[in-house]
Amino acid sequence: MTIYFYAYSDNRKGLESVRRSAALAKELQKEFEVYFMTTEFRSATYAKRVLGVKKAVGIEDFRNSANIAPRGSVLIYDSQEHNETIHQEMIEYFKTFFRITYNPNDKPKKGEYLISPYPLGENCIESILVDMEFFKPSKKEIERTLFFGDSDYERELEKFAPAIADLNFSLLEGFYFFVDVEEKVKNYFVEVYPSEEYIEVIKSSKLLLTTSLQTALEATASGDKVLFLDNKGKEKKILENIGIKILDFFSPLKIKQELDQIQPPDPSLLITKNVEKTAKIVKELIKSET
Repeated sequence: MTIYFYAYSDNRKGLESVRRSAALAKELQKEFEVYFMTTEFRSATYAKRVLGVKKAVGIEDFRNSANIAPRGSVLIYDSQEHNETIHQEMIEYFKTFFRITYNPNDKPKKGEYLISPYPLGENCIESILVDMEFFKPSKKEIERTLFFGDSDYERELEKFAPAIADLNFSLLEGFYFFVDVEEKVKNYFVEVYPSEEYIEVIKSSKLLLTTSLQTALEATASGDKVLFLDNKGKEKKILENIGIKILDFFSPLKIKQELDQIQPPDPSLLITKNVEKTAKIVKELIKSET
């Protein structure tokens, strides 16, 4: 049996959906054939080379998934591209349809299963999708890391970096960064790490400063101290539930105040709702419908 995935990615939204979906795909590919689809070719290649998915392809538009996945297949879907009509069509097209969402206001529709960190009722699998690799013990050799996110279309990092230059951060580059970013900001950081070293850098960091919800969760699993920067009103209830410190604006003074007193957030909720348990439930549901 083949399980199909579709995860949204682009140079504005980044790889949030790809990272969390890939965590589940890795677990399921231990038993099933997994075909992992992303919006574009580059992110599909990244999913294979860095995130550990065996088979991935870029399809440009989620509606093209029907060209790969035959009617009656299993699809695990992580995107907000759909409208109500297309959503219903997908539920009807796929025999078993799972949708990943971190929006606490979402509810499962008839005919679908929802994978969410929140207790949303019947046909909901409570889960926080973090690659089990992040839970493994690791040496903490990098004092402070900034991961500004996978995308910075407005080039905000170039304005932010000088303001924290005296705080001795290293920078983990984003996957969709413009090619000239490193040259423009490298003098403000102790070290600059390429996006291909994402997993190793997160695991090796003692403290992480980030705008990425998914990365904040992964850093928590790794035992890092975590500060989350939010200047765009992102959904962050799950971070609050775990106890991750949230700074609502880019304030170097506030960051300095938090650096010396911040403690690692509690990973127990991540363990309780981990991706291994999610994969087990997904497998049982799939098998019950075949």
